[in-house]
Order: sequence, then C-alpha cells, then structure tokens
Amino acid sequence: MNLKNKVVLVTGASKGIGRATAIAFAKEGCSVVINFKSDLKSAQEVLNECNKYSKGNITIKADVTNENEVKGIFKKIKDKFTHLDVLVNNAGIFDSNDSPTNIKAFENVYENNFLSCVLVTKYALELMNEGKIVNVSSIHGRLGHGSSEAIAYSAFKAALESYTKNLAKELAPKILVNAIAPGRVATPMWGNPDDKEQEELGKVHLIKRMIQPEEIAESIVYLVKNDAVCGEILTVDGGMSLITLG
Repeated sequence: MNLKNKVVLVTGASKGIGRATAIAFAKEGCSVVINFKSDLKSAQEVLNECNKYSKGNITIKADVTNENEVKGIFKKIKDKFTHLDVLVNNAGIFDSNDSPTNIKAFENVYENNFLSCVLVTKYALELMNEGKIVNVSSIHGRLGHGSSEAIAYSAFKAALESYTKNLAKELAPKILVNAIAPGRVATPMWGNPDDKEQEELGKVHLIKRMIQPEEIAESIVYLVKNDAVCGEILTVDGGMSLITLG
C-alpha cells in the first residue's frame, strides 16, 4: 500500500505510541487526523510536528467512549476528506485500581480499551471502501501474561485480539485488519520513566531495555504498508514473552 496522500486516523494521538504513530504516518506523506481527549497542548505539538512532513493534518478533540463524540470525529473527516484509508485504534488507559474484585475498574477498562475500539471502527467503516485497520493490543493480552494487578487490562486486550481476528474474516480482502502487541514501552502509561527507570523496567525483556514509541510506530506502519498480512497480532515485546512463557 502506497501511503502518500492517504487519510489516517490515530486515536489517542497526543502522546506515547499514538504521538509517534501520527508522526510516522506524516513522514510517509499521509494526512493525519490526530484524535485526543483532553490534552490540547500536546495534540497541537503533534500537529506541528506532522506539518513538517505532510499536508492536511488536523486535530479532533473527542472522547472515544462517547458515541456522539465519535460520530463527530467522522463527520469532520467526511467533511474534509470524504473518506478514510487507515484507522489506528490506539486510545486506551491503565486503571491503577485494577484488581480481580474491582468491578468499576473492569467497566472502566472495558469502555476505554475495548468497546471504544468497536465504536470507532463501526463509524470508520462507513468511510472506508478499502484500507487498513490496526488495533493496539498488548503482550498482556496473551495467554500466561499479565498479573492480578492488571487483570482487567489483560482480559480486554485479549478480547481485542479476538475481535481483531474475527473482524479480519469479515472485512477482507477490501479492508485488512491486524493488531500489534507491544511489551513495555516508554510512554506516559509508565510515568515517562527516565533512563535509570527504563533500564530497570526493561529487564523483563531479552533486549534489556524498554521499547521506544517510535519502534512501535514503525511496526504499525509496516502492518499498513504490507498487503499480505491479515488477521495477525504482531508481537513487538523485546523478547518478553520468551522470558515469561519460554
């Protein structure tokens, strides 16, 4: 897939993996729709960076758990571009209250990490005749990964991977659906760790360091460019799964 002049929506694009992904697509010549929930300053910084590489980039403020706001995203995309070529479902959270018995945390993670992806995809498909969808999962969604402190997070990332594979069956060959499963990535979800903290957190990987957001972004771009990958979960975990399951 030639990405020049393609229209790409990245949800949760004001920081972390979403930020790096938006910029990576801009470098490919895409018009990038930068969705953000609340951090206008960071979203504007991403827009400014994207504008160095491509034209037509815009920001759209919207909570992807709110159906009316999601509808608003796609109204703006339709009005400006008429269509959408690529969707990256990246927006998500980690609930610090996640535990086996905290039902509110389960509901929160479900709405933000799973149902939001289904909701955004529903309306994206109205503007996609062909193209690519990439869902951002996690190595925690794999059998044997995660912990009791991330039980809801792990469960709904696993659900997202199942959704990805079954959606791929429905939409191929016009729209190809894949997901990416990162290990520990140096993002705000980990508190923007400094070099020393990254070294410590990265010990769970065979590469003995944390993964950088740009490395995940490169992998997402790969999934979009490649027309032969369909229904796959690309693991980019620095060898973490080999330590956990090997």
